[in-house]
Amino acid sequence: MELKQVEAFHAVARHGGFSRAARALDVGQPSLTRSVARLEASIGFPLFLRGQGAARLTAEGEAFLREVERAFTGLERLRRAAQDIRNFGTGRLRLVCLPALAGGVVSGALARFLHDRPGATVALQVRPSTTAYDWVGTRQADLGVAAPRSGFPAVEEQPFIALSGVLVVPRGHRLARRRTPIGPRDIAEEPFLALALEDGTRHASDEVFRREGVAPRIRLETQYSSTLCRLVAAGLGVAIVNPLVAADEARGLPIVALPFLPAVSFRYLLLRPRGGGRDRLAEAFASELLADAERAG
Repeated sequence: MELKQVEAFHAVARHGGFSRAARALDVGQPSLTRSVARLEASIGFPLFLRGQGAARLTAEGEAFLREVERAFTGLERLRRAAQDIRNFGTGRLRLVCLPALAGGVVSGALARFLHDRPGATVALQVRPSTTAYDWVGTRQADLGVAAPRSGFPAVEEQPFIALSGVLVVPRGHRLARRRTPIGPRDIAEEPFLALALEDGTRHASDEVFRREGVAPRIRLETQYSSTLCRLVAAGLGVAIVNPLVAADEARGLPIVALPFLPAVSFRYLLLRPRGGGRDRLAEAFASELLADAERAG
């Protein structure tokens, strides 16, 4: 089986006849007919019904065409990828980011990055931190932004941003008008909504409460700060969340974000695949991202 023969078959099937396909490919019809005949001989079954006017596919030909279409779609992706690699200015950046930072810092850096490179394409995937590590480690993504995780030796980590968590309470809560920072003892009797146990910030929060001699009344655990904000708005309790997420969610939810001490740090890292050369487009965006993080931090 040769690619030229498969291309001939694909053209005949797509154009509905040998003569039309020959004109579209700018080749002689006898040459096209021979290519299809050789393909049929190599695969061992007929692709077209003979002697019935327009080229009609056999059942086997229809099944084979479906596989050819899939293969040609893959080839087109390869052609686009090759073009991206050749041309830095119209490249493709694969970025994976945890939900907490997909807006704010990351979106601002993306806006400037794409403005300066109108031909560039960014594939942004919003995924949990563990997925970000996995995709960067297996080179399914060029860059990642995630909370720290362990057990990913194929990933190179760089400090990105650290933010002090804020306490989120419902708008009518007794603490909502508090002017001074709130501490663990102030919420010892409050229903507490916590991040999931696998989140590194959860352990930092637990340690702050432990040092203050307070056991929080954990009512619910979940994965994302944005979810915690919605649950606080529903009156289920109070929560310590990422301040960027709190500011964003407070625009549409009846919640108030308050300073909390001792500080609970939300720490995030910039991820790259370990080893091998660095992608120039990814490094250009990383520079934008780190500059924004420095200003935000």
